[in-house]
Amino acid sequence: MSSFAQDLQQLIGVLKKELKSKPNLERTTQIYSDLGWNYMDVSLDSALVYEEKALLLAHKTKKHQLITQCYSNLGGIYLRKENFKKSEENYRKAIQIRTVNKDFEGVAKAKINIGNVFASKQDYVPATRYFIEAIQYFEGKNDTIASLTKGNLGLIFFEMKNYEKAIKYLQESTDFLQKNDMKQGLCHTYLSLGDVYLDKKDTLKALNSYKISLEHCKSCQDNLGISTLNQRIGAVHSAKGNSENAKKYYQISEKLLKELNSEIEQSNVLLSKSEDFIQQKRYREAYELLLKVKKIHQQYESDRYLTETYKKLTLVCLYQNMKDSSAFYFNAYNHLKDEKLKSTVLEQTAELETKYQTAEKEKQLLQKEAEAKKKTTTIIILSLLAFFIAIVGFLIYRQQRLKNVQQKQEFELQTAIAQIENQNKLHEQRLAISRDLHDNIGAQLTFIISSVENLKFGFPSMEMSIKNHLTKISDFTKTTIVELRDTIWAMNANEFTFDDLSSRIYNFIEKAQSAKENTAFKFTVDDRLKNYKFSSLEGINLYRTIQEAVNNAIKYADANAISIQVQPNKSGITVEITDNGKGFDLDGIDLGNGIVNMQKRIEEIGGVFQIHSDLGKGTQITISLNK
Repeated sequence: MSSFAQDLQQLIGVLKKELKSKPNLERTTQIYSDLGWNYMDVSLDSALVYEEKALLLAHKTKKHQLITQCYSNLGGIYLRKENFKKSEENYRKAIQIRTVNKDFEGVAKAKINIGNVFASKQDYVPATRYFIEAIQYFEGKNDTIASLTKGNLGLIFFEMKNYEKAIKYLQESTDFLQKNDMKQGLCHTYLSLGDVYLDKKDTLKALNSYKISLEHCKSCQDNLGISTLNQRIGAVHSAKGNSENAKKYYQISEKLLKELNSEIEQSNVLLSKSEDFIQQKRYREAYELLLKVKKIHQQYESDRYLTETYKKLTLVCLYQNMKDSSAFYFNAYNHLKDEKLKSTVLEQTAELETKYQTAEKEKQLLQKEAEAKKKTTTIIILSLLAFFIAIVGFLIYRQQRLKNVQQKQEFELQTAIAQIENQNKLHEQRLAISRDLHDNIGAQLTFIISSVENLKFGFPSMEMSIKNHLTKISDFTKTTIVELRDTIWAMNANEFTFDDLSSRIYNFIEKAQSAKENTAFKFTVDDRLKNYKFSSLEGINLYRTIQEAVNNAIKYADANAISIQVQPNKSGITVEITDNGKGFDLDGIDLGNGIVNMQKRIEEIGGVFQIHSDLGKGTQITISLNK
């Protein structure tokens, strides 16, 4: 890092020395632009000053290459500063100039930059469109840029919680970068892979990816990447309860960010530290840190991180019994989300309206051109002999046929676009519903648990029967939160593999084991079923049925061994849940709601549900699902 800083300072010193020699206007402009670009890793404020000077001089040179370079650099600086509005404005100006000068490669690169701006604003639909357009242009022409852009696309799917596609695109990008030994790109793709695994709660894979990323970032001396990785690794250690290790990594990150002079990035370290304080129940210190973070993000109008700050402030105030403050920040959180949603809808509506008006103008121009051709043809026909009348008739017939084909193609294209837009809207609505369930109802249930615990500890002389009743309410609410998370998990994916479902079942069995320490649990899945795919409905119904069967064995069977085995069969899969409990006589009892509900769930997804039980010999439930 020290060597990198020295190299940068040396390069900056050389540029400043050359500037004193008073070179011509074009060279002076280039020097200022290079200074702005190099200062991005030293001081963002200085970078902005030099790049704005370069832009003023570039307009005087009237060289479109220099002008677009300055606009692109300014877009990058403002993106680093989280000023998304100005970043997008500068990138769009660069696109406009490059389009006029038919610099299509430059346009494609600028589209990647604008895609990054939209991705940073969590506006994923236009971000995905720009990235795909850039990938289509560069594939076969510049595979390096295409590969890096696939990494960006992977991050979009990660933000939308589509982990399978996120890992797919990031891994494709990583494989290409490893093959070509591109350490700078590997620094970022492994960082992104680590973020995906961390969000999936796979901390071992996350830490491994972060460590590989850190090695590559150090080798190419990427201070911002090194800072971010130290922040991420610190967060992992914090989540594991290792506060001392977390503190060491946060200190390294803060030191680097002070050198880079980026308040936004420094505030993100504070945000991570606040999570560490929350884990340690040091709520007052977390509250003071979050107030500092809130002030910075309000100053820079960084809505993305301000939303996260409001959410944490809501919880911290709740833990400190600051009910009014908690309600205030909760309302601020919801208001900011609603405003962002309205802004996105208005922006997309305006974009669609512009496209519609452009299409109408083009259609009118085509009609005018067709009318002009028709008049010219008529004049020629009148001036020619009858011999040419047959030829003109044939031409008119062919023109009409082509026009019909064109109209049919336009109709099919409009229908396809409408279907894609409807699918995007449905997906966005599903994500919005799952976020609301998690953020609103989840927060309210957490508040109920906190209130019940406060009542129990606030009134030590309370009757035992009331305390027991409050404990039941608290346990029921915690169970409801777990079931809510399972439902949100199922809603956030169109389909998932048995590997995804297995992780949920393992978590459930782990909780059951802690409750029934003397009971032996066994869960086995045939390796051939690892990539077996379910729809969200099939997955949640199968999971709920297995969960109900295990709960029944624990509650009623007095079993000390419970087994879940999943095997393939000729037409699909077979799931067997077996216990060695006391069993029951199927003909001698009425089936309860639990067993009836299990049967309905399996039949709803086209499966077969069977139950066999003998007194004193245990119970076996068999579920068969067809492909």
